[in-house]
Amino acid sequence: MAETPEQPDAEQPKADAPPARRGPPVEVAEEVLDARGEETAALLKRVVATYVVDSGGRGDIPWVRVAPENLVESARRCRDDGQLGMDLLHCLLAVDYVERIELDYILFSLGRDRKAILKVDLPPDEPTIETVGGLWEAANWYERETHDLFGVVFTGNPDLSPLLLYEGFEGHPGLKSFPLHDYKEW
Repeated sequence: MAETPEQPDAEQPKADAPPARRGPPVEVAEEVLDARGEETAALLKRVVATYVVDSGGRGDIPWVRVAPENLVESARRCRDDGQLGMDLLHCLLAVDYVERIELDYILFSLGRDRKAILKVDLPPDEPTIETVGGLWEAANWYERETHDLFGVVFTGNPDLSPLLLYEGFEGHPGLKSFPLHDYKEW
């Protein structure tokens, strides 16, 4: 039986490359808004038009991406607009994409039954942004959690002490660079 020679043109995985994903292929849902989502997206874009960098959405939840320096004003406009009226910061999410940290502010209008997301990208080496705690008091807790897990500094937040971790914990376990498997109990 003859041996097949190694293919010189075949692309070999790089030593420093992350391991290939195993399992079935991941299907990514299309970004398609329904009628309610289109209506909310139009209002959202009207309210923060000068600040929008990118936009999209799924179902009835549109999103807009704004520059970090425009977050507080964009959030204020979303809250104070008579038709949009985003009076509740439901959640603050952070995602480590390695080359950037994305913050997603999930907003609700309780009286108008509308949902929207404000997205902001921060550099991973010094993730700093102004607090929205002056607009929604709940933001102070969400920002503490995000500071704990991702190391994002929220300027103007009166208390960034650890919420989930203990004082003196080293690192930020929400980051992909955190050595999760090397962690030893204290």
